[in-house]
This record gives sequence, C-alpha cells and structure tokens, in this order.
Amino acid sequence: MLRRLQSFDLFVLGITFVACIGTRLLSAVYYIEDIDSLRFALSIKDYDVAKLQPHFPAYPVFCFVAKVLYFIIRRYALAFSLIGGLSTFLIIFFTLKIAKIAGTTILGKLTILVIFMTPLLWLMGNRYMPDAMGVACLLASLYFVTAQAENHKNKFLCSCSIGFFLAGILIGIRISYLPMLIPALLIATIINKNRLKFIIVGVIGILIWLIPLIFITGWGPLINAAQTQSHGHFSDFGGTVSTAPDLGLRISKIFESLFADGLGLYWNGRHLLTLCTTIILFGIVIVFFWKTVRQRVVGSLSTEKPIYLNPIFLGCVVYFVWIFLAQNVIHKSRHVLPLLPFIALGVAYSCYRIITIQEVSLFKKRWLHRIRLPFVWGIISLFFLCYSSVTLITVVQHTRPTAIAQMHEYLQDKRIEQENKLHIVSVPLITYYLSSQALDANYIPVKSEDDLHQLNEIDTGIIAIGSSLSNREPKEVKTFYHNPYVNRMWSELSLFEY
Repeated sequence: MLRRLQSFDLFVLGITFVACIGTRLLSAVYYIEDIDSLRFALSIKDYDVAKLQPHFPAYPVFCFVAKVLYFIIRRYALAFSLIGGLSTFLIIFFTLKIAKIAGTTILGKLTILVIFMTPLLWLMGNRYMPDAMGVACLLASLYFVTAQAENHKNKFLCSCSIGFFLAGILIGIRISYLPMLIPALLIATIINKNRLKFIIVGVIGILIWLIPLIFITGWGPLINAAQTQSHGHFSDFGGTVSTAPDLGLRISKIFESLFADGLGLYWNGRHLLTLCTTIILFGIVIVFFWKTVRQRVVGSLSTEKPIYLNPIFLGCVVYFVWIFLAQNVIHKSRHVLPLLPFIALGVAYSCYRIITIQEVSLFKKRWLHRIRLPFVWGIISLFFLCYSSVTLITVVQHTRPTAIAQMHEYLQDKRIEQENKLHIVSVPLITYYLSSQALDANYIPVKSEDDLHQLNEIDTGIIAIGSSLSNREPKEVKTFYHNPYVNRMWSELSLFEY
C-alpha cells in the first residue's frame, strides 16, 4: 500500500513537472520587454559586469545556467523559459516539502494548482530574469535548513549542510532574497554545535561562483561595479525608502504587488473578472478563519510550535521589512515573489478547510447537509475557474510586446522609411534600450535641460520619447500601452515627432 501511494505521488509530481515545463515553453516571450530583461539577454551574448551586462551583483549562477541552456537550445526565449519551468516545479515541490503535504492529498493538489497558476510566478518564469530561479533555490535552502530529518543527528547535519551550501549558491542567483533565509540560518547555527561546518559549507557555496566571477571580471572592475551599483541602489535610483520616502505609498504598493500582481485579485481599474475572484476568495478565507478561530488553532502548517517562533514565518517578516525599506516596491512588483508560495499555501489550505468542515449551522438540516459538499466544491471550482482565467489572460498578454517594445518596432519601420537619420531624445535608460537593439539613430540622452541645447541646430527628424519638447509643436503624437499588471515598467509611453 505504501509503495502504491509513493508511486502515485511520483506520478502527480511527474505530471506537474511536465505541465510546468510545457506551459512555460508555450508562453515564452520573444521580445525584450524592459531594460532589466535587456541586460540579462545581453549577458548571455557577452557577460560583462563592467558594462552592466548584467548589473551588479552579477547573478553569475543564473547567467551560467542560462548560457549553457542557450548553447544547447540556441534560443534566448526558450532557454529563459526552461529555467522558469524548472524553477516553478521546484517551487511547488519544496513548498509541499516544507509544509509536509503529500501531492496525492486534496490539500496537496490544491496547493499545486494555486502555485502553478499564480500570475506573477508564471510571468517571472518567462521573463529574462533570475527571480523564479532564486525563489526555487531559496525554498530548497529553507527546507534543508529547517528539516528535522526525523531527529536523526547525522541526517540533520547533512540536511543543514545542504541548506547552507544552497544559501551560498542563492547569493549568486538573487542576493536580495537572502534576508528571508537569515532567521533559519541563525537558528540552525545557534542550536547546533557543528556551526563551523555549516559556515564552511556555506562559504564553499559562495566560492564556487565567486572565484570564476573574479577571474572573468577582474578584482578591480568587480569592486568598482559593486561600489557604484550599491551606492546607486541605496542613494539614487534603487527606489529605497531614502529616495522614495512616502511610507503610505510604499505599503500600498507592496499589498498591490502581493494581491493584484501576485494573485491576480482586484485593484482599482482592473477587470471585473478579478473582482469575481476576489469576492469568492474573500468568502472562502472568512469561513476558514471562522472555523480556525472557533477551534483555537494556533501554529503553522509545518510545526506544532506557535507561528511566531517558526523560522520560516520569521524569515517572511524579515523579508517584508527588507523590501519595504530597501527595494523598489513602488515601480517593481517582482520583489514580493518569495512571499507568494506561502500566501498560495494559505489560499490552498483555506479551500481545503472549507471542504472538510463537518458542522456548519447552515447545513444542519439533513437535506441541506446532502448538498453541502457539492455546493462547496462548486464554489471552489468557480474560484479556480476565475483565478485561472485571469492568469491565462495575463500570460497571453505577456506574449505580446510591451509599450517600449512596440515603440522599438515602430521606430525600426520609420528608420527604414525615412532617408534622413532619426534624432531620438529621451532619458538614458530608454536611449540605451533602443541603441542596444541595433536601432540606427542619433541618440541624445537627457539628464538635464542643458542636454536639450544639442537640438538647436536640428530642424526635422526629432523623436522625443516620454515627454514633449516645450519649445516645439509636434507633428504627430503616438502613445503605446500594455497591461501594467503584466509589467509595471513603462506601461504607457508617448512618442512625439517633430
């Protein structure tokens, strides 16, 4: 019987693996959607941290894996999407392992479905970025560091060693996710006498990618890139609390990222289908909390200890504070990605709880009790229908060019049609995006009003992007759009022709 259950669990995981890989490859993105994706795409062709390909902290492990897959597949989009598909499967796998849920159970299948259809996780699985891979490595490290291995001392030491090694690897994938690991790593180090072994293994995990990185980049250029990027992130362009101090806006944007971007729920201006998903989920969660409070259940899914003593819960709190203070949560929703598997787990558990509720006053009458289970399953099915529809619509929209990509295509066509050279005026990031994709033009990056003096001797062929020129009347104005819940960056861009 046990063998049968184990084989069925492997079958469920096998189906999940094929679904993750297949769907992410089918929804691959064949265009450069923003400046961050551009830097990672360029890094596959020419890895150069000094040229910001990619920017520091260099993401050497992710770039190495992407480069190997690109060498085999010869397609950027498919290489990045394959990493996203594998990462999505590992996120599902380690979420189940952390919560000690078998994939064969109703709760396990609900968890798989919620995580698999999480909109932001799917989108990031197709982006040319390391975020999905970083979450997979983060969860793997969390699992091995916190696993008790049935109280077997040698197994526990081995498990923790693997977790510390993966923590070192994580720094080479997505260093900004490390704060979520810190409570678990500290607790494991404090309670175990073999802390020196754990530290050594973690250092080995760092040296595996750091030594090649120093060899490729050079110690001086690497330090210079680290200093420049770190200072810029915290003091200039990083969107931290020091450069964007509106605390109300920051907290609002974090919750918008979690619920609207992350789970595809309703926010002001979104489609009514997202409102349907939100209302149903809100009802499910209310019933869940009513039952939970009534039974006085205090604790987490994976431990009998109070939840505030759980190192994973503490890690989520630390990470929430970290992104609130030190990440660009106003303009980039992807920073909430590590929190989504745990929120998805809560959604799945809420659905499971209302299925297993045996006593609800509404259903005490016999004839009502008979329809309880079909009614509950109907509600849950409707939720997943709406939830999946929102995700699939968003994913399909993601396969279409973003506003900046549409503008690039338009300017490419215009350059072919027009004999004279185009003079493109915009902020440095936009001119870098366009010039890096072989758009032949005279670029005038604008950092201040003084830069506009270069236009005094130019009469025609001027293209201003983002904002109009105050001393000229445009001949034509074009505006390009994409759904901001696909990608918040430059979701609306105007082009002014002179």
